[in-house]
Amino acid sequence: MLADLVRDHRVVVCVGSGGVGKTTTAATIALWGALEGRRAVVLTIDPARRLANSLGIAELGDEPRQVDAVLLATTGRPVRGSLAAMMLDQKNAWDRLVARHAPSDDVRERILRNRFYLNLSQNFAGSHEYMAIEQLCLLCESDAYDLIVLDTPPTKRALDFFEAPERIRDFLDRKIVRWFLMPYLSQGWAAAKAMNRTVGFLFRKLEEATGVSALAEVSDFFSAMSGMFDAFTDRTDVIHDILRASTTAFVLVTGPEEQVLTEAEFFSGRMRSMRMPLGGVVFNRVHEELSADAGTFPGGTVARLDEEVVRAALADAGVAGPHVAWLASNFVDYQLLARGEAIRMEQFRAGLSRRVPFVTVPNFDTDVHDLASLTRMHAHLFGATAPSDGAPSRSARRRGRARD
Repeated sequence: MLADLVRDHRVVVCVGSGGVGKTTTAATIALWGALEGRRAVVLTIDPARRLANSLGIAELGDEPRQVDAVLLATTGRPVRGSLAAMMLDQKNAWDRLVARHAPSDDVRERILRNRFYLNLSQNFAGSHEYMAIEQLCLLCESDAYDLIVLDTPPTKRALDFFEAPERIRDFLDRKIVRWFLMPYLSQGWAAAKAMNRTVGFLFRKLEEATGVSALAEVSDFFSAMSGMFDAFTDRTDVIHDILRASTTAFVLVTGPEEQVLTEAEFFSGRMRSMRMPLGGVVFNRVHEELSADAGTFPGGTVARLDEEVVRAALADAGVAGPHVAWLASNFVDYQLLARGEAIRMEQFRAGLSRRVPFVTVPNFDTDVHDLASLTRMHAHLFGATAPSDGAPSRSARRRGRARD
């Protein structure tokens, strides 16, 4: 179960493929923390924006919004903590970052109006992910929350998420930036071509990629930013420390389907290579195989050839009519599906450390769309745990002191 994992960590990062219920799982973890007495916040960068509906908030913004305590009470448990939710606004986050580090109002406005900056803040590869981690840093540096749950993009983009700090660091490398500060750039493409054919070619490609036709604007951006590069590169060190801190845990959310598991295995391996091992695994929307009478079905399992046996059993139970054959076929299909999922999950689990919590959430018969239904997942994620006093565990406090 994930109860100890969440209690022992301040930051929980949910990762995994798209469409497996990752956003719902992140919201469920944050909700459980709030009910346990934590001051919890969940941050999503999922463009589908489903989180607001689950938490009863009309619309998420780039500032934390509190979930109404009256709404929290609909879970049927005492409201002992608090819950907030937010969604990253990439452009606003970049603007606030520039405003924090700009040495003057003039420099700030010069950067914010620059066309190259406007393109960079929205389209640069890793820009969205970098700002998500920046927002995570701000939440960690705040004393407002003692449980921060992050919902990341689908797997392939999630790798961009973890690699974004290094990508930004490389982009702002002084050896590269110095080229953009050369005086002849303010004279445009023709001067660059005349001065250095190779550099001119690279700058032309940069113009094509960014859509900014004036090299002077590129040069002006780097000139205005020149006094802020150290702050940005120092920030990547802070980000690195937070993502690899003992108070941060990564939870992989996946499904039992073969293609999804293939992505999950790839992702798990990449995380190990990046020294960010998984803290827990959630298998979501799992079909549970129903027990079968060993006297009727050899080995206690249902095979494709057993449809006739199932039809006979339905008849013995008084079920008749034109749909009996369909019911028998559907039951056999379900049993085979559930057994295949169980085998794949066990194979995946064999590749994990025995210390990694591994939980399964069934495929519910109704949609999980509000706080009350989110709590249905709690028994599967956390077990029948007794409410804590709301304080972090001793191990969490010890890790916090070690990091400080």
